[in-house]
Amino acid sequence: MKTFLHYWLINDENPKRYLVDLFITFLICISILSVCLESILGTLPHMMQLIDEVTLFLFIVEYCARFYICSNFRVDYKERGILHACKQKLSWMLQWSSIFDFLAIIPALNYFKTFRMLRYLRLIRLIRLIKAFKIIRDMHKLIIILKGMKEENRVFYIFFSITMLLIFITAFGLYLVENTASNDFSSYSDSLLYALKTIELLDDTPATFIGKILSSFLLLSNIAIFGFFISIISNKIQLLMDTITSGKIQRLNLTNHTIICGYTKSARTVINELLADKKNHNQIVLLTTQAVEDIAGLIYVNADYTEYKSLEKVNISKAKNAIVFAETKATDTLRDVDLRTVMTVFHIEKTAPHVHTIAEINDSQNAEIIQDKINGDEIIYKELIDAKIIHTCIKNPNISNLFYELFGTTHPRIQTTSLTEIAIDNPCTIKQIKQRFIELDKTFLGFIDAYNKPHLSPNNATAVSSDCQLVYI
Repeated sequence: MKTFLHYWLINDENPKRYLVDLFITFLICISILSVCLESILGTLPHMMQLIDEVTLFLFIVEYCARFYICSNFRVDYKERGILHACKQKLSWMLQWSSIFDFLAIIPALNYFKTFRMLRYLRLIRLIRLIKAFKIIRDMHKLIIILKGMKEENRVFYIFFSITMLLIFITAFGLYLVENTASNDFSSYSDSLLYALKTIELLDDTPATFIGKILSSFLLLSNIAIFGFFISIISNKIQLLMDTITSGKIQRLNLTNHTIICGYTKSARTVINELLADKKNHNQIVLLTTQAVEDIAGLIYVNADYTEYKSLEKVNISKAKNAIVFAETKATDTLRDVDLRTVMTVFHIEKTAPHVHTIAEINDSQNAEIIQDKINGDEIIYKELIDAKIIHTCIKNPNISNLFYELFGTTHPRIQTTSLTEIAIDNPCTIKQIKQRFIELDKTFLGFIDAYNKPHLSPNNATAVSSDCQLVYI
């Protein structure tokens, strides 16, 4: 039951989870509509009252379900005691989203009917729907554009000043020619107010021919103002988007993004596979000095990834992953390529040790330097992997296709999970884990322990704790 609720309410890997968000949004609209109707009619019709009570009940059920799956109370109680278990539940209840949900369901109780207007707090839940469609990921581009618009050149300020001066002079002209002919222009302030109204409205208040001519001229000048503003904004947006696509970005404000250092055939393949999942759009940053083709959803920064300032430009301290590919230049030897990779991993580990680093290495001796001296997370032995696959294919003919199937053509087949996510008590044995994966219709391969040591196809009696990663297909 807990696995089912986790899959539909929390798991971001569920491709159909947006249906739950759409259903919740529908309930929110119904609930808000009932509050509006009640404020207009005084009391709701019987059918609408019944629908309102059903929606409130569903919100209570959803709140209780999220409270149930926010932590594993039984496991927390066994491992660290009752206080820790209660603290985990309380920390979830004190989150802003949980507080808003709780306040929104209070009116369901008869003693709190006076708080019915708190249901409008459910509008905040629409943020979850926005997140489901991954709109928030594009906010950093909007921030870049808004920052750029604040830095317009002096031509804009000169033109704006002249336009404002023109409005005041025209208003004064209207006052001079109209004050004796119309009571609507008896003072300069009346003329100025009229001048401001013509920005959006066509007005025939002037009684004289000259006054109408001046008002027409004022309207045309206002059209010119808005046309000029729109032109500036459009040009600025285009300039900033060209800056983004050309790689000349001053600094990124991304978080939990993936940084790819170096542009090779392997890097291009990895980028395309990552961008196949739309949640990674505008979360993949490519750092290289090479020319890059335009790829939708990729942020390209033209800079040397071996330098500190380049890594700071792409906000390495807030990144989630950093992959360093063996990018080769015209005069490079394999040693030169590996030295750049070693230097880059060194900078990343020194600047942001929490970032998960993956390095592509040609020479195994250079890989030992990264693992032993720099503490890099993962090393990909480029030539060794090729050699192992070919050797395996020699001993086992026609097995190469299985490797492609294992890694997947569009989505990776090999994935990781934890004991908590598959709802197994901690600790447990490999036999229990295998039985659980059979129930989930998945194939268990092995696990990675707390020291990042792999255990492939362990025996059934092996004990596994909650800090291990379970690997499965």
